[in-house]
Amino acid sequence: AGTPAAPFHGDESTQIFMSRDYAYFFLEGDLERIRYDAAPASPTEQHLRLLNGVVNKYLIGLAWHAAGFHVDDLNEQWDWGADWDYNQQNGHAPAPALLLAARWPSALLLALGAAAMFALGYIVDGAPTAYLSSLYYALNPALLLNGRRAMMEGSFLAFSLLALLAGVWLARRPGWKPALALGLAGGLAVASKHTALFGAAAIFAGCLAIRLRASRRSLLWPALAALLALLVFLALNPAWWDDPLGRAAEVLRLRQELLAIQTSVFGSYAGPADQLAGFLRQAFIAQPQYYEVPAWAEYIAGQIAGYEAAPWRGVSLGGSAAGGALLAALSLWGGWRLLRRQDAVVRLALFWSAALALSTLVLTPLEWERYYLPVYPAIGLLAAVGAADLTRRIHTRFRQPISG
Repeated sequence: AGTPAAPFHGDESTQIFMSRDYAYFFLEGDLERIRYDAAPASPTEQHLRLLNGVVNKYLIGLAWHAAGFHVDDLNEQWDWGADWDYNQQNGHAPAPALLLAARWPSALLLALGAAAMFALGYIVDGAPTAYLSSLYYALNPALLLNGRRAMMEGSFLAFSLLALLAGVWLARRPGWKPALALGLAGGLAVASKHTALFGAAAIFAGCLAIRLRASRRSLLWPALAALLALLVFLALNPAWWDDPLGRAAEVLRLRQELLAIQTSVFGSYAGPADQLAGFLRQAFIAQPQYYEVPAWAEYIAGQIAGYEAAPWRGVSLGGSAAGGALLAALSLWGGWRLLRRQDAVVRLALFWSAALALSTLVLTPLEWERYYLPVYPAIGLLAAVGAADLTRRIHTRFRQPISG
């Protein structure tokens, strides 16, 4: 509902610019334009092709194609070295109708993620946890803001959660169907955004460990799922075809260069304590961060005001230091309750949550909310388990007859 009103981000321009690959790949069938070249015709396109996930740009291409746009209607990449007026006046910003069309794929997948959260909550801990976890997801203002934009977050969240659902299915009932689902969802998650690799790796490792304890013969299914995920990722990334290991190393180098630029311009955490404090603020208080570049406070002030006034902004269930502390306490209690259970499926969900929290804490060098999005579903699940458990305990306590 709030998709048209979401304040604009410059990276949306870049994602729409990248959707040219949809035309090259699916409309023109010109794979040579998107394969790796040591001397590329467009160094900018190749750089972005390696640095970013591909699922969102293909879906953006499908969306503008279905809406009647042509590749010639696409804007140029946002120029972060220039100001707002320059970008608006020189073809670096999308037309409003194009921007809205480009937002729908991420927004629809964000909504699909809410259904996946409900299913996970139900499987792990029953109906109350299902409702609470999906409510947390659906109200989270950071997820809503970033998922409504024409960026990678909607596909990243949806396919990551679907991969965990498939992993739970495979852990409980090994066979070719759950292995197929896990391979497809896992491959699409990593192809959506490379950082999905941490959650996907935790799911595959957890499934392997569970099947190893049950029967070594059933190791075949998670192994096949992992192989399928790799094939799905490669099929969607022609730039990786000639040298996958070389491309992986180059992507890692490009990612490190980008983070070095960002931290040199905007500053990084002063040390581990500062990094932990930033994690706690972003993970549990979670107020929407509309921009990272301070100058944007002026550029999109009107858009922010309109979005804040609408009923679709969302509600941070942490919202303040006290609320964040309560949410953190519920998450810790929920994790403790899951740890005490002997169900392999529950352990898989807990392992996935811990892997996301640890990787996000350790690998995020600056306090940009977008980089903390992976941990929100895990927090929602654990906090819902904790809240549901405490509610059951209170309900049981007050139903006991008074003796004496």
